[in-house]
Amino acid sequence: MTMFFRFCNLCHKTANVQFINFQRCYRNTSKKKSSVKRTAFNVEGKTPIIECKRKEFNFYEGQTYPKREIIQLASKGWHHYKSKGDYFLIQPFVHNQTQNQTQNQMSEQAEDDAYEDDAYEEDTHDSFKQFNLDPQLTKILERYSITKPLHIQRVGIPKILNGANTVIAAETGCGKTLAYLLPMIDEILRWKELEKDRRYNSPLGLIVTPSRELAFQIGLEARKICQYLGIRTKLFTGGKTKKILLDPPVEKVDIVVASFGVISKLTTNKVIRLSAVKHIVLDEADALFHETFQEQLQVFLKRVPLGFAQDTNSPKLPAAAQFTVVSATMPSRMSIVLKDIINVDSLVPVKSNKLHHILVPQKFMRVGADDKPAELLKYIKPKVARKDQVIVFSNDNKTCNWVSMFLDNSNIKSVSLNGEMPLYDRNNRYAAFKSGKCRVLCTTNAGSRGLDTITVRHVLNYDFPTATADYIHRCGRTGRVGNIKDCRVTNFISTQSELTVVQKIEKSARRLKPIPIIDIHHNPDDDVEGFDIEDIKQMEQEEFSVPY
Repeated sequence: MTMFFRFCNLCHKTANVQFINFQRCYRNTSKKKSSVKRTAFNVEGKTPIIECKRKEFNFYEGQTYPKREIIQLASKGWHHYKSKGDYFLIQPFVHNQTQNQTQNQMSEQAEDDAYEDDAYEEDTHDSFKQFNLDPQLTKILERYSITKPLHIQRVGIPKILNGANTVIAAETGCGKTLAYLLPMIDEILRWKELEKDRRYNSPLGLIVTPSRELAFQIGLEARKICQYLGIRTKLFTGGKTKKILLDPPVEKVDIVVASFGVISKLTTNKVIRLSAVKHIVLDEADALFHETFQEQLQVFLKRVPLGFAQDTNSPKLPAAAQFTVVSATMPSRMSIVLKDIINVDSLVPVKSNKLHHILVPQKFMRVGADDKPAELLKYIKPKVARKDQVIVFSNDNKTCNWVSMFLDNSNIKSVSLNGEMPLYDRNNRYAAFKSGKCRVLCTTNAGSRGLDTITVRHVLNYDFPTATADYIHRCGRTGRVGNIKDCRVTNFISTQSELTVVQKIEKSARRLKPIPIIDIHHNPDDDVEGFDIEDIKQMEQEEFSVPY
């Protein structure tokens, strides 16, 4: 032992002092841990925010955790096979303090923007007339029974009309589409009068989406409004890109709506010119800002003359284009992607007070991989018997197709929809679900964005997504435009990667925080491109379908 201390250049005294100090530190830490005891919380009369199968993990309204305390999660032991059958349910909530602060800020700002003129007429209050939109545009909205602006529209429309570059971040189905589409149409009505000799294939407005479905839906609704205003719209969603390049269209166009892949090719080959663009919108920007799109998107955006802000009082055309970013989540990679494209400080945030919050009941069930088919039938049968519509999400195309076949073999009529299907099949299958001919739609993340699903009451994540942004979009297929009665999201949890995301969500709920944005890995089946529909004219006869 003596040789050991000599070898380490230590003496007995030094070693003993260090050991004694270590013992004291350990005892003090143990005392601190033992002294941290949860104060008894009286749950009588309290509404549960998180209801668990094991009641000791319930979390109630008004309950809090000490800042540095390790939160005991109901899902903590779910990595063990004996945890099968466990579950917890998160009820809708918005943290009161955050909600009140946000609402006060929003309401004050909205008043400043909407009621700047003290002489406003009372009959314009809480209507689209308060924005001083072109009277023709207001009449068309009334024709579609769109008379009262939703919250995100009341906050966002004035910002865009004032020429600001904006980031609109709000929950799915809350009216973001018209929040940017109406100001763009109003601007183009003015700009067209200022530049009548514009070149062919040179739009003034450009809307870019990551997916074909979303591009088609936005393009369809834009045409429904613009056809009465003399504004020419054009939809490019792939499928026939080579044909377009061989025989490009030559026509006057004011607004182009396109999925990113096809518009990138058309501008690279100079079929569409971006020199005249005065307003560009990136819808579902969180997907466009993903690493898989980053380099292409940066090259594309450098073709558009973006500026800091537009002078709306100038009698001339703006020298630079206005930039609007739209997403159901606040894009975490936005500054990384845009740092060399635009002054990020020019982007004015327009956020919903419910962003990333849980807005419908969400149940998380620990199930074994082999038990999922049986649990699926147990879940689906009573809902189909009540004639409710259900969307079942999987993480890849193969599982999506298998789930649909399994349900069909179990005498439950369903349709599958994913990125590998031919165009005609996709269109007909979704139409069958939307019309109610079948009650179950099996899809992947390709169906989590852009589908009109106002009537859907139930969403089941047969496979849980490995990115919380995808989870938020899937949840957004139900409870749209405030239509949350009897809506619910159910999640099957069976793998370690799924559990990692679930624990992040549960922890944020117990802290009364919004859902954090994380992405474990990217699924190539989510990359969607190419979509074109021949019967646009027939579908234009349908009722206004965007949840405005």
